[in-house]
Amino acid sequence: MKKSILVIDDDELLLSFIQEILIKDGFEVTAFESPVKALDHLKKHTVDLVVTDVKMNELTGDDVLTEVKAKYPETGVIMITGFGNINHAVRALHKGAFDYITKPFKAKEILFRVNRYFVSDGELEATKRITATASETTPVEEKSSGSDEISPVNASEKGENNFIGNDPQIKKLLRILPQIAKNVAPVLIQGESGTGKEVFAQQIHNQSNRSGGPYIKINCANLPSELVESTLFGHMKGAFTGAISDQKGAFDAAEGGTLLLDEITEIDINVQAKLLRVLQENEFYRVGSQKPIKANVRIVATSNRNIAKAIEEKLFREDLYYRLNVFPIEIPPLRHRKSDIPILVNYFAEMYTKRYGLTHKQISEELMEYLIAQEWRGNVRELNNKIHRGIILAQDSEEIAVEHINHELFSNVDENLSSSGANNSEVPLMSIEEMEIILIRKALEHTQGNQKKAAQLLGISDRTIRNKLKLIDGEE
Repeated sequence: MKKSILVIDDDELLLSFIQEILIKDGFEVTAFESPVKALDHLKKHTVDLVVTDVKMNELTGDDVLTEVKAKYPETGVIMITGFGNINHAVRALHKGAFDYITKPFKAKEILFRVNRYFVSDGELEATKRITATASETTPVEEKSSGSDEISPVNASEKGENNFIGNDPQIKKLLRILPQIAKNVAPVLIQGESGTGKEVFAQQIHNQSNRSGGPYIKINCANLPSELVESTLFGHMKGAFTGAISDQKGAFDAAEGGTLLLDEITEIDINVQAKLLRVLQENEFYRVGSQKPIKANVRIVATSNRNIAKAIEEKLFREDLYYRLNVFPIEIPPLRHRKSDIPILVNYFAEMYTKRYGLTHKQISEELMEYLIAQEWRGNVRELNNKIHRGIILAQDSEEIAVEHINHELFSNVDENLSSSGANNSEVPLMSIEEMEIILIRKALEHTQGNQKKAAQLLGISDRTIRNKLKLIDGEE
């Protein structure tokens, strides 16, 4: 029987987006722009889960949460909030919300959060699939490996998560990979962002005796400090305000499999002591409980920080470092393995032509020379994105050329990123909505107003273009 979800958001476009992806994933969805009408609907219909925005005109998300928890305690609530309101979201969890999602978010993220609610309710398996082809919220470049807070990995993704290369440093890593995989010792993978740390971690799990078990990813950098311990170890009913039921954590979800702690150096120093206990004693405690729980979990950790410096600054425990560092792995940046660029370019080109059902495309000699000459501050992830872009923009061509990679629609953005050293803190800030409108206008200029071609150029649907144009017209 389909699970029923009530979605509430007074943003028509966002509401339509959420409704569409949840229906595609097999849920029965009812959507309301009006929270008042949504609550009236609840009086006559039973739903399993409510997904509600926080800021709305008639009522706030807090009002909806209070009403649902008071009158329909068996119905779960997930909040949607802006990035700057995470503290508010944490308070909502204490009031009884199951989870929160920060804007902007990807389709696969909201699917994961919704699926996790039903997993925790004991009604779905821990490895319930996440739609691999789900759309993103913004028609800009795709990030190839962004983690969610707790993210079970879809088995169908494994074929696209290959760690490849012929550089001597990479060959060495690939030679020792089977030996690392066939045991349960912790692994620490270090390297710059975008080098492939998560991909290597995935390969460790895939080649291990635990490959049939769950593979759970935690993005430690994205966890609010108030939720780290509960997310990792779970909590007991009454452990804190709003803990209305027992809740399992990541170590429960990863039982019999592998737990990836991405950017482990970002975990609070106090919680690090409890991680150390898991590594030493193979047991942990839920928040609010004095009963130890045995953990049959292999830990793989990653970091892009200078760990020695983090230890010196008392941000990371030295004893935890030595416990994790049984197999120290360091993945070199792409600029130090340029001989692998042609291999990676062809690999990504083949991957995306298959994904989009396109015929094989050659890489022009000029383009290959250009790619090899770049510094690739974003490493393999940046190269992946460039080739992805090139495949999309070269759909009718037999060859991918430099102009497909450095398309005029994106040239200013790329130049700004390059000149700023690709430091995100220096990139001019704007809302996702503003960015979308700018890109849509540029695409329409390029296609002389042809909405269908503009949508293809941006990798979004005609419907999204039409809805955005209505929004622009309404504002103007």
